[in-house]
Amino acid sequence: MTSDTATDRGSKLERLVPRPLSRAVSIGRAPTRQEVAALAGAGFRSLINNRPDGEKDSPMTSLETAAAASDFGLAYAHIPVDGRNPLEKDVRAFAEALEALPQPVYAFCRSGGRSAALWALASVAEMTTATLIETCAKAGHDISFLAAKIDMRREMLEDADA
Repeated sequence: MTSDTATDRGSKLERLVPRPLSRAVSIGRAPTRQEVAALAGAGFRSLINNRPDGEKDSPMTSLETAAAASDFGLAYAHIPVDGRNPLEKDVRAFAEALEALPQPVYAFCRSGGRSAALWALASVAEMTTATLIETCAKAGHDISFLAAKIDMRREMLEDADA
């Protein structure tokens, strides 16, 4: 019989495998309730759920995930995205959540791909397109198909600041 000790939570987190994109953000697959506890035990302070409710193989609904996050002292945001090419409104919502939520943040979807795309598009002011693509690739997600969109978003933000 196992207990819910810090060691247990750590071993559950190892199976989840959060992939860091920055000091503030890691990505990965959707956690179970036990893995939410492990994330909290590992020092994460917030969750961003990028899965729409009703998606196949979801371990929990958004409401269930929000409840688990609350139970384990984590802040929570739900920004559902269909596909790995997010809309601008989703990127803005993700960027706003990253600004508002306590860090570090664990952002998730089915595999982490949508969360990686959102992070890259939200981070265009901090890094070059090549660095964003390379960082996501190191985390196991190819977002090179978003290169033109990353460049256009950077230009859009620069034009808005001018």
